[in-house]
Amino acid sequence: MKIEEVISLVMTELNRAEEAHPDWPKDDVRAAAVVAEESGELVKAVLDHEEKNTSRYAIITEAVQTAASAIRFLKNFEEKNNG
Repeated sequence: MKIEEVISLVMTELNRAEEAHPDWPKDDVRAAAVVAEESGELVKAVLDHEEKNTSRYAIITEAVQTAASAIRFLKNFEEKNNG
């Protein structure tokens, strides 16, 4: 997958997530927990793929959601701390 496609997928997911869930946690630990939860879902998707030969689509979806949540974390962290 080319980097342009990866960035496009992540930005599309970031926009979707911000519209669907506009309230991002103000507490840094809770915000980081959102990223950790997405990362855990990515690990589960990879394990399911390896153990049950599930679709790679779930891995790509969870990786994109993890990246989008990490970007959202950084964006909100910087806005909060540097106003």
